[in-house]
Parts: sequence; C-alpha cells; structure tokens
Amino acid sequence: MEIAIPILVFIYGLIIGSFLNVCIYRIPRHIFFSSAKSFCTECHHKLAWYDLFPLFSYIFLGGRCRYCKERISPRYPIVEAANAICWLASYFVFKPDYLAAALTAVLSSVLIVVCFIDLDTMEIPNGMIIVILVLALGRFIPSFFSLTDLVWWEYLVGAACVSVPFFIVALVTGGGIGGGDIKLCFAVGLFLGWKLTLLGTLFGVIFGAIASVTLMVKYGKGGKSMIPLAPSLTAGFLLAAFVGKYILAAIFPW
Repeated sequence: MEIAIPILVFIYGLIIGSFLNVCIYRIPRHIFFSSAKSFCTECHHKLAWYDLFPLFSYIFLGGRCRYCKERISPRYPIVEAANAICWLASYFVFKPDYLAAALTAVLSSVLIVVCFIDLDTMEIPNGMIIVILVLALGRFIPSFFSLTDLVWWEYLVGAACVSVPFFIVALVTGGGIGGGDIKLCFAVGLFLGWKLTLLGTLFGVIFGAIASVTLMVKYGKGGKSMIPLAPSLTAGFLLAAFVGKYILAAIFPW
C-alpha cells in the first residue's frame, strides 16, 4: 500500500501533465477546450485515444505523429514528466499534511503552464495568476487558526517582499520588468511566505543569469533579449517550495 500511493500520484501527475500541454497550446490562442478534440499541431488530424497516453505514446510513436510523421516536440513529454515529478515531490515533502501537498502540486502545475506560455508569448495570462491566488488563500486562511507553519502576516509580507521592489524597478526603468512578473511574484509570495519567496527569487535570478550568459555566448548580445523572466522565477519558486525549508534550516540552524 505504501508504494501504491506514490505510483498513483505519479500516474495522475502524468495525466494532468498531458492536460497542461493542452493549456499551454490553447490558452494563448484563445481556443476553448470544448471546441475540438486533441489534434496534431502540424497536420491537425484528430488524435485517437491510443495516441494520448502521457509520455508512453511519445516513446511508442518514436517522437513522430502517427498520421503525418512530423516530429512531435519533446516539450510534450518534458511537461508531462516534469509535472509527474513535481506531484511526487509534493507528496513526499509535505506528507502527512496532504492539504499542503495537494496545494503545492497544483501550484507546480500552474507554474509549469506559466513557464511555457511565457516562453512562447512573453506574457503571463491573468487567469493563471488568479488560480495561484486562490491556491494561496488555501494557505493564508488556515494561518489565522494556526493550521500552517507560518502566521498570517508572513504570507502578506511574502506577497509584497519581491513584487513591490519589482514594481518600483518597473516604474523607474519604464518597463524593465513586466507586469505579469510582478503579479506572479505577488501571488506566489502569498502562497510561500516571505522567506521562501526571497529564497526562490534568489534561485530564479541565478537561473536567469545562467540562461542569459548561455544564450549570449551562443547568439551574441541579442541572446540576452530572448530570455523571459517567468521561467527562471517559476523554477526558483518550485525549488524553494520543495527544498527551501531544508536550505534555510541548514543556513540558520537556530
């Protein structure tokens, strides 16, 4: 029974990861989810149910569409596997607090969608921010009754500790930081609290700097402009959510 639950969590993570790919493709294009069945993005052939097994269909089809033989982007299995891993991490890190585990699992799914939509469009949909805020209320409201590891004001400080400085920088620079990034930091900060938000932002800045340097080496100075901020921030926030408390405990043992 002990091994059955993690296996189920992983499988459900893969299934939800497949749905995340639908969200990543359709949300920026304003395609209603009920308007059409899943289809190949190259030939637009409707996919059969046996084409839609998360991760495994990609492997069995050799990474190509069954109908037009065009290559399927490796992004699809990457998103599915990443979501399954995040869900499994949420289970192991937060059990037996299964509410925190569930909220963090859903947060990770939303952040994966935010990451790839921002990569594609340089925009963060407001709907994703609203979902994160709803999840954050699931952490913030119980804090009034001492049902979380933080008190209520730590979540409020978390909402402001990065978003407010980013907002000031945006005002001073005339748009050096996007409004979507500011809203993302506010919403995730309300979920994580101030300590993990600051740590996650530090991780995000480091990831962003590494990515920027890598692209500048590959493409020259123009590579720097190719990096949206949300992917590095979401990676930093997820890392902080899963291992941040252990890092902080190691740095500040008192």
